[in-house]
Amino acid sequence: MNIATKVLTTRLTWCLLILLTITGLQLIPPASRANSSGSTELAQDDDTAELEIQKGNEFLRRRSFEEALKSFKRANDLRNKSCAKCLYGMAQSYFAMEAFKNAADTADKLIAVAADDKGSVLYGYNVKGLSIRALAEGKDQKKLTQAEAVFRAGVALDPTAQFPILRFNLGYVLMQLNRDAEGIVELKKYLESESEGEYAEKAVKMIANPRRAREAYAPDFSIVTAEGEHISSEDLLGKVVVLDFWGTWCPPCVESIPSLRALHKKFSKEPSFVLIGVSSDSDEEAWSSFIAKEKMIWPQYLDRKREIQRVFGVRAFPTYIVIDHEGIMRFKTIGTSWERSAYLNDAIKKYVKQVAKTDAAN
Repeated sequence: MNIATKVLTTRLTWCLLILLTITGLQLIPPASRANSSGSTELAQDDDTAELEIQKGNEFLRRRSFEEALKSFKRANDLRNKSCAKCLYGMAQSYFAMEAFKNAADTADKLIAVAADDKGSVLYGYNVKGLSIRALAEGKDQKKLTQAEAVFRAGVALDPTAQFPILRFNLGYVLMQLNRDAEGIVELKKYLESESEGEYAEKAVKMIANPRRAREAYAPDFSIVTAEGEHISSEDLLGKVVVLDFWGTWCPPCVESIPSLRALHKKFSKEPSFVLIGVSSDSDEEAWSSFIAKEKMIWPQYLDRKREIQRVFGVRAFPTYIVIDHEGIMRFKTIGTSWERSAYLNDAIKKYVKQVAKTDAAN
């Protein structure tokens, strides 16, 4: 594998792990700070701070993380820099912006400020552990061990498992440290408290296959193509899949279509190869006419609600993701150039050959 591909693959792996953990940061704020003064001026400041916290949470929901951070900082200033809700919101914002060191430092402040509020302290330990784990990028054993210690500290304060996500994250990081047996124990304890939901499903899958904690497995998804064909991630196991995230409104995407046609023609005779276009267009009629006019004969999907785009963490167009026959995301590139096209071609060729070798061995 060439150096550029190695860098892209490593980046993809830990970014997907981050994507998994972001949803573990909940918008439920810790308990609010009591207003110790009855003065009108202080009461007004506190009301203003509460409005800033509400604005911050709304910005978080909209994924406007810079604006959310500003609101939480203003609220914290109004509350003498000792507001647990504000610090938690700041930590969330930093984490979502991938400013993981700031998130961990802010979580430490939250833990200190909320010393008598067990719920807020547990939130702090969770955010701090997630931030350190993200800084590890899936491979820094020292940082992963530090994250383990943080999650264990949180679990020790929560013997009745009122905050079970700590158990999930502890099990996850243990598996990243290749301590699968210990990780399985923690994930099973998590399932005793949370037997349903997204994280329960992930826990079950990691117990069955601990590699899921160390590899960038593609999220489960299903689509119905423009031709009315239902395709799911389960159907694609054993295939090498290229997802093309694009839009008719995107000039570089349109410019890349001849290259994609050539790519499809080159690999279409390979039974293991699948190319799928995922469009971010809002006008279905214009999209449908465009793919017919441009003879884009490979499966096409209109991602109306941006659901596939979100689960794959796509923020720029065009983006190409290669998924191998085991369902692991092996390559990601953004934009178009002869160099990027060559890397994409090499990645497809490599993983198609791997499928052929696996089939021959069986």
